[in-house]
Amino acid sequence: MCHQHSQPQFPTPMHSTILRRDHIHGVLAGVAVGDALGGPRVGLKASAARRMYGPPAIRFASMAGGCYSSDTHLMLMTAQALLNSRSDLKTFRRAFRGRLKWYLLSFPYAPPSTITSAAKCWLAIFGLRTSSSVDNNQAGPTAIFSTLAMNRTGHRLDKWVSDTTQILSSNPAVIDGCRVLCSLTDFAGGAKGEDFDPNEVLQLAIDASEHQPQTEMLEKLVEPLRAGEAPGKVAAELGWSGGISSSMTPTVTMSAYCWLRSPSSFEGAVLPAIGLGGDTTSVGAITGGLVGAFAGFDAIPNGLYQRLGGIPHGPEWIDALAERFSRWPHGEHDLHIAPAQSSDPPMQLLRNVFTIGRIGLNRLGRIPRRVKPGS
Repeated sequence: MCHQHSQPQFPTPMHSTILRRDHIHGVLAGVAVGDALGGPRVGLKASAARRMYGPPAIRFASMAGGCYSSDTHLMLMTAQALLNSRSDLKTFRRAFRGRLKWYLLSFPYAPPSTITSAAKCWLAIFGLRTSSSVDNNQAGPTAIFSTLAMNRTGHRLDKWVSDTTQILSSNPAVIDGCRVLCSLTDFAGGAKGEDFDPNEVLQLAIDASEHQPQTEMLEKLVEPLRAGEAPGKVAAELGWSGGISSSMTPTVTMSAYCWLRSPSSFEGAVLPAIGLGGDTTSVGAITGGLVGAFAGFDAIPNGLYQRLGGIPHGPEWIDALAERFSRWPHGEHDLHIAPAQSSDPPMQLLRNVFTIGRIGLNRLGRIPRRVKPGS
């Protein structure tokens, strides 16, 4: 477990293969769908996004389906590296850095901090650290997935997730944000609906935090959560009325709040999170991942999941990944050769080129939406 507490008492983590698969599948699908839903609105203030696109809804803006971002790419690369690792942290680090290195050559649309970490992997043979000190939230979905993947495997979750996070960022806010997400996910993966008290779970997150700015923001959620305040009102009270930035503290704070208000409902948690504006891909991905961790795969809208893009890492590939992790690290393929999921590098390149074009069209499409007649 991430942290040990005498009060409150929390459920024993999941243990059966079927339950493990359901929750891991829920995280993978929840992150990808939440990420894709937030894509068209990313970078916009909440008011501007609502004016351009209307209120958030359970549908993709494009007829071509949903297109997830580098948040999900990093999570899937983490999963692949875990499969290669034989449950050994040093082997995992080497495998993950290797995937980051080649990811750079696929021309991804990703934040500068991710590109920098990937570029540094080419220089790692000279001893250069791959992490940056930038405060960025892209490690969030990776922390959620890693927590469930490591559940009951005999590893210390806090050390594994912390060391994993530092491959991408050494910023204290990022490391602590992932620590908080680890504690929430570790609880969610073993909880039952009748065991869920959002106020107690929030206290678990507060106790897990060791970074004062993050701790203070989580503590400011206590009264709004008890009062059932809307996420938009809470964000405004915390100074984020213009949208949630890509920094870790606001992302974790508001993602956690949206999930705690509606832990089993993807629509009830993710749509308000996306409606906050700003970095809607990361906030949508993290909130969706928490819903999936708690409520399982069936909580993710299947119609959206089946319309995910991301070839060659679409729904069928993610389904197979969840099945593989249901038995990891003790499956028949995990202890000796330890192969990753089969992939298709040329298709990844085409996917990323297509994604860049699609994002460009989205930005161009915003121009006529910015000024409406009579506004």
